[in-house]
Amino acid sequence: MTLQLPLRHSRTAMRSRRIGAIAIPFLILSVAGHYFELFNTEVLLVLFVIGFFMGATAIVLAAMAVVDLWNNGGKGFGNSFLGTFYGSIVLTPLFIATLGLYMFPPLNDVSTDMDEPPALVAGDRIDDEIEQDKQLMQKASYPDIVPRRFRLPPPELHSAVSSVASSMGWKTVYELPAGFPDEPTYLLMEARMPYFSLKDDVAIRIQPDRVGTLLDIRSASRFGSHDFGTNARRIRGFLASLDKVLLQNYGITARVEEPELVVQEDIELDEPQITERAPLLEVPLELPPSIASMLKERGSAPIPAQKPAQ
Repeated sequence: MTLQLPLRHSRTAMRSRRIGAIAIPFLILSVAGHYFELFNTEVLLVLFVIGFFMGATAIVLAAMAVVDLWNNGGKGFGNSFLGTFYGSIVLTPLFIATLGLYMFPPLNDVSTDMDEPPALVAGDRIDDEIEQDKQLMQKASYPDIVPRRFRLPPPELHSAVSSVASSMGWKTVYELPAGFPDEPTYLLMEARMPYFSLKDDVAIRIQPDRVGTLLDIRSASRFGSHDFGTNARRIRGFLASLDKVLLQNYGITARVEEPELVVQEDIELDEPQITERAPLLEVPLELPPSIASMLKERGSAPIPAQKPAQ
């Protein structure tokens, strides 16, 4: 009869799997709680740090368990694999955010008009200016984000803009509709950052222009100094959706470009030359008898030209 020792199970591998399995719903519930405004953004960031720490702990414990099982034998490779898999899922947003720090410029405010951006209200802060260095950074990184012109009156364009914003899930905070066809309009909306449910502010300004109607849009993050390209993607997505709506309603995209002004160099004009004109020929003025008699009665009858002697 052979005596068999019980097979050893790695407790470290089991802890790795459990911690990784808990970290995933922990992050999901954190985002859901912030979405329903159970706590503010600062608390959400603290919960993210805890969740990322749990994911990293699961991966480290899994690595330790694999080394121990390789040296001493036993069961637990499956738990180690699951712990590594769960931890990797938890740390994926952190990896993407770290990658975004190098891929996108450190901007949190993007506008089509950087000199006079649409008025933006973020909480209790009113900010209508964009710093000069950030303007240069936006021009270099997002050269396609510029004002747009449309051959539509402001009320019609305002209606299309409002419908597109609603379809994108933006919440209207303030609206200034157009009373007359030549009056400007304004929209202030609240948008949420995908996945993390962070609130951002979006301002849209529509005003009459010499070519058509001028549209400017501004998107700014309320929290943090780096948006990881979110505001630029939001503006591009909005303009693309607006083009689709206008194409469906008007048959063509109503976008027009501003005509380029051609500046001509000063041309030196030659001095005017005075030339003698030929004398005008005197032509006898002949009027009907009725009109001639009427003018004669008023004292303004023309003097008929004398015929040259033959």
